[in-house]
Amino acid sequence: MPQFSYHAVDKAGRTSDGTMAAESEHALERRLREVGFWLIEARPLTAKKRTAKNFKVPRRELVEFFTGSTSLLLSGIPIAETITAMAQETTHLHLKVVLENISLSVQAGTEVSESFRAYPGVFSDQVCNLIRAGEQGGNLATTFEDLAHHLEWVEGIVADVRQASIYPVSIIAAVAGLIGLMFTVVVPKFAEIFVDLGIELPALTRAVLTFGEVAQTYWWAFLLSIAGVVMGIKFLTRTQPKVALLLDQLRLNMPVFGDLYSMLLQSQFVHTLALMLKSGVPILDALTLSRGVSKSPVLDAAIKDAVASVEEGHKISEALRAHPVIASLTLRMIIVGEDAGRLDITLQQVADRFDKEIPRKLKKVFATLEPMITLTLVVIVGLVAASLFMPMFTLMSGLR
Repeated sequence: MPQFSYHAVDKAGRTSDGTMAAESEHALERRLREVGFWLIEARPLTAKKRTAKNFKVPRRELVEFFTGSTSLLLSGIPIAETITAMAQETTHLHLKVVLENISLSVQAGTEVSESFRAYPGVFSDQVCNLIRAGEQGGNLATTFEDLAHHLEWVEGIVADVRQASIYPVSIIAAVAGLIGLMFTVVVPKFAEIFVDLGIELPALTRAVLTFGEVAQTYWWAFLLSIAGVVMGIKFLTRTQPKVALLLDQLRLNMPVFGDLYSMLLQSQFVHTLALMLKSGVPILDALTLSRGVSKSPVLDAAIKDAVASVEEGHKISEALRAHPVIASLTLRMIIVGEDAGRLDITLQQVADRFDKEIPRKLKKVFATLEPMITLTLVVIVGLVAASLFMPMFTLMSGLR
């Protein structure tokens, strides 16, 4: 159904600006009249404009919205009044505007899921399809509760990663700053002293001094090169699927981090699929909607094969077996769930296991990373110090 951007006003002179789905501009005007608003201006929106118009809302705000909405819905309050109440409660201005527009759209007769779908920058396709399943099944309260738990889990994982990475990132920043200071200030000073003394320099000292001169003269080129490499990789991953797939495979095969990355991907997959199946989304639709949730080309290829397998009448596990991104234990649990006809429950059990294992894995990974960073710092500082003191020892030996 087409989406329209509208500007309307009610009897009290209050204006409303938002988006609403309608068959035509006349249908939009009729819907707004039914809820006490007069249409002033309306413009059809393309998909690109709809996405660009939407606001970005922190995940924590969405958790609070779905949690509060669950309580109101369970109390018997209609969905439109629930959304209006949550719009009044939230302190996030962008979310307040979005919820007020959604409430008005629902009051005008638009389906709840379609009203949410008008804001893809705030509510993803996954969320909107779950809301649609709950709407059709008459259990919106349960769906909102499940969405709150799911978003809370995602927020927890992000918080764990952020917390665990504070110390390593601080150490890396300190190391980078120290190295930059040494090669732009300390090393050039020693180079002047050695030139004045006119002594023969060891190979290590010459290499360090040369690197120091280059770093002092072309430091901007180093920064531009790093920025260019990062931007180039991002561009290639967006435009070249094969490059994106190769880089994703490299991430999965990385020492230390590869296992953690694999666990995070599997956890996202089983959480999403379990949530959709529990909400009554058909298995084929649930698998299709799970694609792209993790932004991993490797996992996306595995899910794509699983969709094709189900379309041909086969089991999900038959397609996933060929993809190493799905661990053997996860695969065995999926097989058990399929055979028992309770895949949603089995997937939730797998998700619960990952919820316990991932925080432990995070701590283990970063505990391994810290001594590696410290050792790197010691080696670099030691080499530079040795290169600077070796000529001095040679000079002192000659004086004796």
